[in-house]
Amino acid sequence: MIFEIIRQIFELLGMVDAPTLYMIIFTPSWLLVLILFAIIVRKKKKPVFTVLAFIPVINFAVFYLFNYTRGLPMFGITRYGPHLAAALIYCVISIIIARSKRKVLPLILGGIPCIVVSLWTVFYVLAMGSYYHFGNFSHQGYEKSMASLIDELEKNYVLRDYKEIDFDGLRQEYIPMAAEAERNNDEAAFAEAVANLCYEFHDGHLSMRINDPDLGDEVAERMNGNDYGFSMIRTDDGKVLAILVDETSEAFKQGIHSGTVITGWDGKDIDDALKDVRCVPSSIYMTAYPIAENEEIVKPIFLAGMGGDTVNVRFIDDSGATKEITAQSMGSYSDRLWSATYPITGKRCGEFAYATMLDDRCGYLCMPRESFDDMKDIDAGLKDEYPEVKELFIERIEGLKSQGMDRLIIDIRDNDGGIDVVYEQLVTLFTDREVISYGGFYDGSGFKKSESWAWTIPYDGRYMDIPVVVLVNAGCASCGDILAYRLSNCPNVTLMGMTTTWGSAQSMGGQILLGGGHISVRYPIIASLDEDLSVLVDAGKDRISSVVLDEKIPLDEKAVHVLYDMDADYDLMYAKHYMEIYGNEDT
Repeated sequence: MIFEIIRQIFELLGMVDAPTLYMIIFTPSWLLVLILFAIIVRKKKKPVFTVLAFIPVINFAVFYLFNYTRGLPMFGITRYGPHLAAALIYCVISIIIARSKRKVLPLILGGIPCIVVSLWTVFYVLAMGSYYHFGNFSHQGYEKSMASLIDELEKNYVLRDYKEIDFDGLRQEYIPMAAEAERNNDEAAFAEAVANLCYEFHDGHLSMRINDPDLGDEVAERMNGNDYGFSMIRTDDGKVLAILVDETSEAFKQGIHSGTVITGWDGKDIDDALKDVRCVPSSIYMTAYPIAENEEIVKPIFLAGMGGDTVNVRFIDDSGATKEITAQSMGSYSDRLWSATYPITGKRCGEFAYATMLDDRCGYLCMPRESFDDMKDIDAGLKDEYPEVKELFIERIEGLKSQGMDRLIIDIRDNDGGIDVVYEQLVTLFTDREVISYGGFYDGSGFKKSESWAWTIPYDGRYMDIPVVVLVNAGCASCGDILAYRLSNCPNVTLMGMTTTWGSAQSMGGQILLGGGHISVRYPIIASLDEDLSVLVDAGKDRISSVVLDEKIPLDEKAVHVLYDMDADYDLMYAKHYMEIYGNEDT
């Protein structure tokens, strides 16, 4: 076990950026230097330690001068601060040795906290999700940092070839945009360019973060657009329907209400207007749509904010006639945008392993994330076993069975992800075979699995006799994606949703801080691989999901009415009705 952990640490250290790796190595190395000098320097030459006292401090000062995090000072302090503490400890040790008769005792007393600092730094960077590879371009201008961002992604983004990313094309399009933002001193325009660059990867794990709240609000208002008093959504038959209509708006007064069919937008037929829509997240609170079929559903939601102070809208009125109006902007579209996307991506239950009976026979179990307890999760991840979580699932399911449950709905909608060992404990209860997945690396020619990064789902299968529906949506993400994929392969499980899952499951690890320090980009650098070393979940250039629904919940006019006018859980209602009809042992 110890050797496996050490092997994992060394594999991850191979991905750590040069500045962080330098500081990780410097702290224990300097302890060896002091020990060596304590052995060879005689008593009369103790002033040598006075010189040695200031070298670690000077080293840190020079290092931080070139690696400070502009605009986000706490990030640099958190990442590099322990090394400053070690430098100060070494300074004190050396001065004590220079002025006292003892050498060994100061080295022991000072060396212990320095070793602890070194171990904590490795633990913090590798285990606490502070990102193994950190690209600090905060001191560069917008143009240069955009170029550096693209270079970093071309070198380190794990799916760069799998998704057939055209990096030269990205340079030609986005570096000039960053240059123009720099000329105009327009940080919001720079953020928009970065957000659109991230969109090109169609990977929800490759995303922009804005670290300044005021800038984030400005960017959200720009990108989300104007509120014309309603939003829109596309049903399965291709119709675009008005939703969330504000009854105080001009649009409502002129005939648009919930369910009205919209046929034109800003001088274009609605289908033509939708072709060029990009569902680009403007902040960490907006979900990306890597899977094309999911994005097609929500494109009208994003289109509904696109226009100037006014926009021309064509629709079918209550008499069946075509009518065109000019809708007035009512302010920022951000709140209505969020409200419109929530039924497609939102979480209806947030309590881990929450269980209840929906009726006399149908049970309900919620799995909102793959994290249970932060410190226990880390230990479980290293051991690849989590008996406490497995027993919790068994306890909840047995509790439902004791109440008469003979069919089960597992809700993983808007699952936030987490670590593999958590979802394994649920899947093992329903699978009929042992399943292995791997962490891996991309060397430029192919994916290589790591022998020390393997996750095994052992065969248990104690609940394979229970018919199960697993509910998903476009917000079911990361490890939630893999959970859906694994459960869908269990023989007694029906995967169900209005959309498929999010479509991004590779492991994180890269972070880039851009010019000015207020904008960063996070991205995956470790591959999640199936048993045959194929990429788990993430779609290639075609953006077609590998998580296939067994039963698609229809998004029709009835569903739209229930979701937006009644604010009811249509997905769960549909799944429960499905189980009433088909949930028996012969299904």
